[in-house]
Amino acid sequence: MKKLASLLFIISIILFTSCKKENSYLEFEKSVMTEIFPSLIDSTCMDTRLFTNFPPEYGESIFDKTGHYVGVDSTKATKEQKQKLLEWKINTEKIKKDTSKIVIAFDPVIEYSREDLTEYLQKHFKNIKPFIQKEKVYNEFILDFKNIKLKNRFELRHISQFPKERGMIWLAKYNFNFSGAVSFTRIQFDQNKKFGVFNGYFGCGGRCGQSFRIYIKKAGDKWIIDNVEITAIA
Repeated sequence: MKKLASLLFIISIILFTSCKKENSYLEFEKSVMTEIFPSLIDSTCMDTRLFTNFPPEYGESIFDKTGHYVGVDSTKATKEQKQKLLEWKINTEKIKKDTSKIVIAFDPVIEYSREDLTEYLQKHFKNIKPFIQKEKVYNEFILDFKNIKLKNRFELRHISQFPKERGMIWLAKYNFNFSGAVSFTRIQFDQNKKFGVFNGYFGCGGRCGQSFRIYIKKAGDKWIIDNVEITAIA
């Protein structure tokens, strides 16, 4: 009976220590994500009006003898094309000067990446120590983004404030400048917790969006974004 009690006591100590260690790791990761979050939003979100505001056709298309497209001769632009280009430039400047808030839907649930990013971390940051293996229990956490002050015109709103039906978030009519939805995965750190990598996604429509791989590092006593790599465009 004494042996059983001792065994249970040891197991409870191990579980308590493991839980405490995991919570400590989560709190550290939350603090890093919170610190870089304003720069993260600026680096991955955009005003969709500019992203989808493609310039009009200008000039005459040129093809070689085999019929393959070579380029455009802009000197042969028609009067109508010149007018459309002028209107496009005016509209683009109007969007750039618009000071209204750019609303982004944000999912604050930060989950593990479905892919192991260790290889990317080790390739990007040379001579780092072996990567810490992920915990067996892949916990998620919720980022308290409402208390994080952003630096730009972006305003984040909880994803639950938008239509839940498939595709309706892009089709619904809003009385504000809705520009897209953004989400991020948890950070994978090196052993010394000086470098990290995680994934992000910004969607601007049913078939419009960009995926990112974000590299961060400790610079002095601050965490900064080292590079944002676009991994896919739709």
